[in-house]
Amino acid sequence: MALFGNKLRITAWAVLGIAASSPALAEEGGLPQLDATLFPEQLFWLALTFAVLYGLMSWVALPRVDKTQATRTRVIAEEIQAARIANEQAKDTGAASEKSLAAARVKAQGSVIEMLAAVAQETAQKQLLQERELQRELHRAEQEVAVELESAMKSIHNAVPELSASIVDSIMKKGRAA
Repeated sequence: MALFGNKLRITAWAVLGIAASSPALAEEGGLPQLDATLFPEQLFWLALTFAVLYGLMSWVALPRVDKTQATRTRVIAEEIQAARIANEQAKDTGAASEKSLAAARVKAQGSVIEMLAAVAQETAQKQLLQERELQRELHRAEQEVAVELESAMKSIHNAVPELSASIVDSIMKKGRAA
C-alpha cells in the first residue's frame, strides 16, 4: 500500500512540476482542477454526476443485470431438469430395449430348439425310411441269391451225371491206353 501511495505522490508531483514548468499554463494560472477557488463548483458537479450515475445504476442498469441473471439461472435450472428427465427416459428406454432384446433372445432360442427338434424328427423319419428301404433291398437281394443258388444247384444236379460219365470215360481211356 505504501508503494502505491509513493507512486501516486510521485505522479502528482510530476504533474505539478510539468504544470509549473509550462509557460502557457503559468500564464493562465495553472491547471484549473488544482485551483482551490474552483473546488466548490467541482465538488457540486462531482456530487451531481455521482448521484445521476448512482441513480442510473441502481434503478436502470443493475435491475436489468439482476433480471438477466435471474432469467439465466431459471433457464439453466429448467435445462438441467429437462436433461435429468431426458436422462431418466433414456435409461428407461435402454432398460426396455434390453428387456425386449432378452425376450427376443429367449424366443429365438426357443425357435432354434423347435427347429432342431423338427430336424431331428425329420432325420429320424428319413433314417427309418432308408432302413426300411435297405431291408427291402436286402430281402430282394437274398431272394435273388436264393433263386440263383437254387438254379445253380439244379444245374449242378443236372451236370453231375454227365460230368461223372465224362470222368469215368476219361479214366477208362487212360487205363486202356496204358
